[in-house]
Amino acid sequence: MGKARTVRFEDDVDPAVDRFIEKNDINFNKLVNLAVKEFISKPHTIELQPVDEAEWDKMMKKSSKKYTKILNGLVD
Repeated sequence: MGKARTVRFEDDVDPAVDRFIEKNDINFNKLVNLAVKEFISKPHTIELQPVDEAEWDKMMKKSSKKYTKILNGLVD
């Protein structure tokens, strides 16, 4: 058997937990275990994808047009 722990939900989360438990006929402990397992098993990092050179050039041209005044103010 696992260790007993206390969970304190934020005011806006607590009613949602009650509704979910009632609607889905799930035990509170089971819900917490499933949620924690799901949360800790997934990475919480941003995975960057490379941008091809043509797309990069397109974005840079668009940005430089949009922010020309700001960029010129930094140079002056």
